[in-house]
Amino acid sequence: MVNQFSAIYQGLSIDPSEKQALADLETLLKEPIPVVSLLDSFKFGFIPIRNHVARLGVPRKGLVMLPESLCNLTSLQELALFGNRLTTLPDAFGNLASLRFLNLVQNNLITLPPSFSKLSSLQILYLNENQLKMLPPEFGNLASLKRLNLRNNKLESLPSSFSELANLELLWIENNPLDETTKKILRELKESGVTADIIR
Repeated sequence: MVNQFSAIYQGLSIDPSEKQALADLETLLKEPIPVVSLLDSFKFGFIPIRNHVARLGVPRKGLVMLPESLCNLTSLQELALFGNRLTTLPDAFGNLASLRFLNLVQNNLITLPPSFSKLSSLQILYLNENQLKMLPPEFGNLASLKRLNLRNNKLESLPSSFSELANLELLWIENNPLDETTKKILRELKESGVTADIIR
């Protein structure tokens, strides 16, 4: 029986606010989002766990925007939006507090919302092949971040908080027009133990 604590989506009992997020996304896609048992960055669908959306993949669907309600998916652990046409993310994107893996490769992102820095559980972030010119000032608050790919953007500098990414292990940042000060910071990061593709 459906009550205030659950709603039905594709025959599954789902948290109502999360069902709304799926429904709004489905409206943009003009097709239902299938339930799948396995998911990677190139597969379309979602995986529910205990009435919540735990993993979601919407690759290569031509999305130019995301519904604000997507930020209701507070139990979401993995999100893959590879190969769309996104230029921005919802203002409340940082509400995805459980997010550990995020793939935004091959979009048209120019900036990230300030709330992005609230993704404190994020461990793996792929932002390569976008149009990013800057990162949020508090980007260094991504305290759990271990792997970061920023290749092929338009970054000239990085926020001063970048050096606060204490758990960063792997950094890919080639093919950005970085200034000399930023390159020096990155070389120091490399010397501190971060594996980075900064050679000179």
